[in-house]
Amino acid sequence: MENKEAIKERMLREGFTIINEYNDPPNEVFADHDHPGDQLLIVMRGSIEITMSGKTSVLKPGDEIFFPAKVIHSAKVGPEGCLYLDGERPVAKE
Repeated sequence: MENKEAIKERMLREGFTIINEYNDPPNEVFADHDHPGDQLLIVMRGSIEITMSGKTSVLKPGDEIFFPAKVIHSAKVGPEGCLYLDGERPVAKE
């Protein structure tokens, strides 16, 4: 798995200009929601279950998931919590 700094550099190269690190507690639930821009989530430690477009995936360290802008999704953090990097690529202005 890439180290944290390498992941951040890759996110920046791919246009994700807002990058945050989150360390969510065990079993936290995020109800259906969306984001105005594209989002990329990369798990560093723990696990998180993501449901998007009717498909549920469990992400573990090194796994990543891309959320297109305005696509509804939900999440549940695993029993050991989850540390992840979250990049947001703002919507291009027309």
